[in-house]
Amino acid sequence: MKRHLSTAVMVILTVAVSAGLAVAMGASAKMPDIRIDDVKAYLHPMMSNTASVFMKITNSGKGADNLIGASVDMPSAVVELHDVKDGKMAAIEKISIPADEIVELKPKSLHIMIFKMPKGTKAGTEFTLKLRLERTGEKILKVKLTEPMPDMPMHKH
Repeated sequence: MKRHLSTAVMVILTVAVSAGLAVAMGASAKMPDIRIDDVKAYLHPMMSNTASVFMKITNSGKGADNLIGASVDMPSAVVELHDVKDGKMAAIEKISIPADEIVELKPKSLHIMIFKMPKGTKAGTEFTLKLRLERTGEKILKVKLTEPMPDMPMHKH
């Protein structure tokens, strides 16, 4: 009798743990699924050793994510997330990437700035850009600098 009782208790515990795992797995299904496309990096026409980076960030997952930082493989370079409000460019802490949406980093809006690039950096220079996402982790991109956009907006900083 004790043996049957302990077997029944084990079966009940196994079912309960399995049900809990299934619920937890269902919750983890609300993960972001981040893809980066159309990355473009332009030298700034008025600020030497500076570039603006634009891209499309697609989150086809069911969970939101945040771009919380970026870095480049250039000594002394400073990388900042930026937004433009009332015609003024300002550094921001993060860029929200909602579930099942596309966030476009573009001129006069959200973008990434690279300051203090090494002297002599010019169009054609290739570098590695690492994006840090809160939930997804790092995305590593190869980027090539191009000439300034002909109509690159000038912002007050």
